Formats: sequence, C-alpha cells, structure tokens
Amino acid sequence: MPRNRSLVRALSLLRLLEQRRRWSLVELATRFNVSTKTARRDLRALEEAGYPVTQTPIDGRGMRRGESRWWLA
Repeated sequence: MPRNRSLVRALSLLRLLEQRRRWSLVELATRFNVSTKTARRDLRALEEAGYPVTQTPIDGRGMRRGESRWWLA
C-alpha cells in the first residue's frame, strides 16, 4: 500500500475522532473500508504520535474482542 494512503487515512481518522465522542473498532474499520486490525494499527499510530487516543470497554466487557470505544480525550 502506498504510504500516502495510510497517512490520508490517519488524518481522516483524526478528524473523525474529533467530531464524534466515541467509536467502536468495527465502526471505524467499516468507515474506512479496512480490517479491524488495520484500524487498531492506525489508532496506535495516532497514539504514538502524541494524540490523546483513549479506549474504554463497552458495557463493562473486556477489550480483547474489539468491544471497546475509541475517542480523543
């Protein structure tokens, strides 16, 4: 995949996280037409770049199955 495509997706993801408070990993993956693994990788890249990306379990369930919400703190 060209490097600029992942950069454009990361910037779009950042804009999206700024607009709406909380997104599930599945919602983000669907929105960007990528796998949940790629969506999680993009979120981690934003986090490593210093953006305050936060994750919390949905309804008290564990985070192992992608059952969490993501947002910018």
